[in-house]
Amino acid sequence: MRNGFILLAAAALAAGCSMEMPDFLGREGGGGGFYNVRGTPPPEPRSVALREAHLEQGLHGVVLRVTGEAPTQGYYAAMLRPVGGGAPDSAGIVSFELVALPPPGPEAVGPARTRVLMAGVFLPTKAIEDLRGFRVGGGGAVETLRLR
Repeated sequence: MRNGFILLAAAALAAGCSMEMPDFLGREGGGGGFYNVRGTPPPEPRSVALREAHLEQGLHGVVLRVTGEAPTQGYYAAMLRPVGGGAPDSAGIVSFELVALPPPGPEAVGPARTRVLMAGVFLPTKAIEDLRGFRVGGGGAVETLRLR
């Protein structure tokens, strides 16, 4: 009987952890599903200067790899954000923008080799059947890559 009560209490505790309850057991949260040790949401991603972009053949698709240079040190979580919802334009080109999360405060600039960021995205063969290429932009630079 006692083990059943302990098991029931543990199940209720685990259920409470996953129900997006604000301030559950001292965690900070606003009930929207976002919890963070600092209690603040991450900053909005910012555009990063594009250095180079290239396509690599992958198993059942292609990999779009991009290298960029952050304006200061401390930028993290670089990603390729689709422009226009990821839909191709009239020429069959899908556009991406290289973005990264900025540091929480001012950072040193440092040498360029310490500010390099890389991002990539895999695009399966089925998704690129009707595409002609990709356009990648970031920090004012734009590079277009052709599939065929």
